[in-house]
Amino acid sequence: MRGRTALGALAVAVVAIPALSLAVAAARVHIYARRAVANTDPDGATIVVFGSQALESGPAAALRARLDHALGLYRSRPGRRLAMAGGVPMVMDNARGGHDEVAAMVAYARERGVPDADLIEVRPGQNTREQVASTRRLVVDAGLGPVIGVSSSYHLARICDEARRQGFAIAPSASADGMDVSTPRQYATHVFADALGLLWYALPEAVSRRVDTSAGSWRHVGVGVLAGRFRWRELRRTN
Repeated sequence: MRGRTALGALAVAVVAIPALSLAVAAARVHIYARRAVANTDPDGATIVVFGSQALESGPAAALRARLDHALGLYRSRPGRRLAMAGGVPMVMDNARGGHDEVAAMVAYARERGVPDADLIEVRPGQNTREQVASTRRLVVDAGLGPVIGVSSSYHLARICDEARRQGFAIAPSASADGMDVSTPRQYATHVFADALGLLWYALPEAVSRRVDTSAGSWRHVGVGVLAGRFRWRELRRTN
C-alpha cells in the first residue's frame, strides 16, 4: 500500500512540477510583454531589432511591426543607431519565407530614410541566443551601448534573460501591434511557446544546444500552425 502511495505521489510530482514551472514561466513572459509594450521611451544608444520571418517582398507582418516600432524609437532621439539581428531560415525556403532577415530589415530601414552610417548588421543570428551573442560582440563590446531590444512583446523575457547570462543588459520595448499578437489565440500560443523557450534556455548550454531552434526550424513552424497563422499544406517546398 505504501509503495502504491509513493508511486502515486511521484506521478503527481512528475506532472505537477513541469506544469507549475511552465505556468510560472508563462506568467513571466506575459509580465515582460506588458512592461515592454508600456516602455515607449526607453534609454539607450543602439536599438537592436530581433528578426522574424522575411518574405521575397520584404519583412512579413510581424517583422514590420517590430521595425516600425524601432524606427519610431530611432527618430525620437537624435544620435541613435539601428542594429538588425537575424538569420536565414533553413526551412520554408519558398515564397512564404527562407529569405535573409537582416538584409530585408536593412533594406526596409534604408527605404525609410535611415542612413547606412546608422545601420549595423548583427550576424550570425540563427536563434535568439546567437543574436544576443552577436549583439554583445558587435554592439556592446564595440562601445555602442546601452542597448534597447525590440521584438514581439512575448519574445523579450527570453532575450533579456539571455543577455543577463551573457553579461549585459537590454532595455525591452515592443509594439502592441502585429499579426502574431492580433488575436487571443495567437498571443497565448506565443506566450506558452516562449515560456518553453525560457525554460529551455535556462538549461546548461550543453543540453539546450542539442535541439535546433534556428530560424525557420520546425519549432517556429509548429508555433505558426498552432497560432493559426498558416497551415501545414502551405509549407511544402515549391522548388
